[in-house]
Amino acid sequence: MMKIKIFAGLFFISAFSSGYGQKLDFKDKNFEKAVLENFDVNKNGVLEQVEAGMVTNLFLVQKGIASADDLHFFRNVKMIVLDENTIPDIAVENLEKLELFSCTGCKITSFKAGNLKNLASLYLDNNLLQGISLKETPRIDQLTLSLNQLKTIDVSQLKNLRKLNIEHNNIQKIDISGNPALQTLNVGGNKMKETDIRKGMKTDVTIFGTGE
Repeated sequence: MMKIKIFAGLFFISAFSSGYGQKLDFKDKNFEKAVLENFDVNKNGVLEQVEAGMVTNLFLVQKGIASADDLHFFRNVKMIVLDENTIPDIAVENLEKLELFSCTGCKITSFKAGNLKNLASLYLDNNLLQGISLKETPRIDQLTLSLNQLKTIDVSQLKNLRKLNIEHNNIQKIDISGNPALQTLNVGGNKMKETDIRKGMKTDVTIFGTGE
């Protein structure tokens, strides 16, 4: 009997220390409601740390979400899709397993990414972006920023970038000399000539949308 009690006690301690029973405090209630619908495994009406840790895909389209601050709870997420919400400012950091992030049609004005070492695809089309910061995102190979309000864009740190779409912004010049893997660049709608594009040693980049 003593052994059973000891074992039960150890199991309880182990489960608690692993995150069971630890309710996560969400800032955005619509975000919380959306994830509870899909990821409340034990159906107790709250999302716990262990449950969040099991999530690999967050598909939260048109959920009335106004803040992305709660993303940090999902440490093992690989794909995040937040399209058609209204999120003015977004900062995504330290999600080291994240491979794809999409927030199109979200009225974003500012976007920051940091320490996303596996992020390969970033889609931020049809927003109000005036600024974007990408730090420690070395694996990005597809970046889509069309239909925004960007005046400048620095992609010099994205050494693995293959596809870049900056259609319909207010960008007048771009430097792609530091992007040796780049295959396609779309600059349509920016009133940009090919002479406004600084190229490096690689000259076989396919460029779409330059003026005469």
